[in-house]
Amino acid sequence: MDQKPFISVSIKTLNESECIEKTIDSIRRQLVDYPHKIIVADSLSTDNTQQLAIDKGATVVSLTNPDDRCCGVGHQLGYLYSEGEYLLLMDGDMELEEGFVDQAVAFLQAEPEYAGVAGTVEMDDAVNYEFKSRKQRINKIYPLGDSDHLGGGGLYRRSAIDKIGYLTNRNLHAYEEAELGLRLLDAGYKLRRLNIPYFIHTSHTMPTFQMLKHRWKSGYYQAPGELLRCAWGKPYFGKALKMVKNEAIFSVYLIALFIAAVTFNLELFDIAFLPLLAFIVLKTVQNRSLLNGLQSVMNLAVLSAGLVKGLTKPVRDPLTPPDSKIIHE
Repeated sequence: MDQKPFISVSIKTLNESECIEKTIDSIRRQLVDYPHKIIVADSLSTDNTQQLAIDKGATVVSLTNPDDRCCGVGHQLGYLYSEGEYLLLMDGDMELEEGFVDQAVAFLQAEPEYAGVAGTVEMDDAVNYEFKSRKQRINKIYPLGDSDHLGGGGLYRRSAIDKIGYLTNRNLHAYEEAELGLRLLDAGYKLRRLNIPYFIHTSHTMPTFQMLKHRWKSGYYQAPGELLRCAWGKPYFGKALKMVKNEAIFSVYLIALFIAAVTFNLELFDIAFLPLLAFIVLKTVQNRSLLNGLQSVMNLAVLSAGLVKGLTKPVRDPLTPPDSKIIHE
């Protein structure tokens, strides 16, 4: 009988007490036959996420500086404490679907040119615009087949991560899987999303405008600019720009609209405002709702403003590990 490969699981968390137990249970059920290590990489949760994970027998590691909090630091923290042949990346609000691990391992063992593999995603009923929109676009966000990145995580070949130096970029408040994918493809690897269930995602329940405020304060909306800043001068900068092209184009437009406004030339401003009005009408027709159309435009406007802010943020060396400590092993 062939020996099963060792799998390290990185679960990134920040105040995930509602879901973390279900996340760990769903993973452990599939790893019964595999040597494994389940790592909860916590960004200084202020609820009892850490204790719940400890009670479930997980290895719990934590940041020590709250200023290091961001999406990109979570799985990098887990990677620093990982071992074995494969890395499974999950968030603390996900449940792993039955059968994914076996099929993902089989694929990677049969296809050595692939560095990572993921599957299809199921989302619950969303209550705010961001997650409603994400659910509507789920097949575009998580497309099947070969891809330039695996949004939502996946099972990765650990030797491939070792080769490119780090797992996820500690500078990024989002797009961390995108940046990872770009580096892996640049190193000659491939990525694939199989037509098999991967995880079920629990949506955030904040109202739309509260969610916007939270995302802005947390730095999440800076991520398009951070991605471009981190990719600057790299061979894959063009691909990174393509990933955030909507935000980039809208940023340039908003700057032009602002310049038109400060000239106090009403005719010039009217001409500059027409594309925005047409865009609102387009989004209203697409969403079949004026409110949703306005929310769509507002989301893009906030992301575009965040892009500009993210471009100005200093970049720390992603190879330098964040300060952390082991809470339970």
